[in-house]
Amino acid sequence: METVKGVKYFVGEEAILRQKVLQTIVDVYKAFNFEPIETPALEYFSLFSQKSGPEIESQMYTFSDKKGEKLALRPEHTISKLKAVIENKSIPKPIKAYSVGPVWRYEDVSKGRYREFIQADVDIYGSKSIFYDAEVIACIHSAFQAIGIKEYDIHINNRKALQSKIDELGIPFLTGLEVMRTVDKLDKIGEKGVKELLDKLIGSEKAKGLLEYISSDEPAEGQGRDEIFKLVDYLKDYSITNVKIDNSLVRGLDYYDGNIFEFISYAKEYKGTVSGGGRYDGLGKKFDVEIPVVGGTLGFDRAMEILGQRNKIDFSEKYCIISVDNDKKATEIAMRLRDSMVSTDLILGESLKKALDYCNAKRIRYAVIVGNKDLAEGKVTIRDLKTKEEKKVSESSL
Repeated sequence: METVKGVKYFVGEEAILRQKVLQTIVDVYKAFNFEPIETPALEYFSLFSQKSGPEIESQMYTFSDKKGEKLALRPEHTISKLKAVIENKSIPKPIKAYSVGPVWRYEDVSKGRYREFIQADVDIYGSKSIFYDAEVIACIHSAFQAIGIKEYDIHINNRKALQSKIDELGIPFLTGLEVMRTVDKLDKIGEKGVKELLDKLIGSEKAKGLLEYISSDEPAEGQGRDEIFKLVDYLKDYSITNVKIDNSLVRGLDYYDGNIFEFISYAKEYKGTVSGGGRYDGLGKKFDVEIPVVGGTLGFDRAMEILGQRNKIDFSEKYCIISVDNDKKATEIAMRLRDSMVSTDLILGESLKKALDYCNAKRIRYAVIVGNKDLAEGKVTIRDLKTKEEKKVSESSL
């Protein structure tokens, strides 16, 4: 059976690991006092086409419903979350919110890049303070540390600084937006490819000046430069020092208008961007409101490219109740544990060897063997499948 290109099935250990990692990320977000916002997978196409710009629009999955309304699967959480915040005016600000769930984009499929993938976003609404830029980065940084990924640098830039250089070169605003989209292709087509496109767009002399600028680590003078260095200072307070000023960093979405960042992994399992975000104070104006926002997303599927090659599920603190010759008692014991929210499997009608092989294959830590001989003494046998130790314990104390 053929699978749609760009989507994957996850089963067994891989699915367990994904859920475990995702829960750890959410726990970190909650520790930073971010609260959930849930948004629908379906939105009107116009919501994204008018708000996100051509980069996202070209990648959207769109279709018409039975009434002829043009809809889209959400390509990101950002726009839908902002819409939800704007429509709920009573929530006190600043609002710290997270969203975790699948999004869909029609992109080239490669390692760590699928057409259905999970984004784990954090956003802060209602303040222009650069402190909150640092709070978002620190939160994502802590999440990566918690799931065991530490081989990355945090690249930062500011769209205002890049715009200042574009203005200095005398490039018109609309052409400047196209210039930014072109520079954003550096990691895909390389400097030579970008130069060829820039030569056609703005001429070779201006292209040369821009490429010289983006290859340096000294931001252009102005507000953008000041905001970059203020962010660096805040990050030092969080003891985050793996920060690099990167004048070539653009972030492809047109709505970014301040500090921007990407976490660039140099792990052997996956090299490239594993997180990105920034400030988009002006996006609310497209909804006819003024609301400053900064946010970012942790690329969950790219993180799993790293973790999936490192981690094997160890024996988990689960139980399996195996009936030797008393199915009724085994079922009763299993339900007692389940009622206490203990993860418990139950095996009836199988040989002990086959049942234990199953437990080992599933990496279940404790096999509880229930038989009439032990029950006559009020006991059951517990076998620790990790240490291979076995002992009899009182059934009532289980």
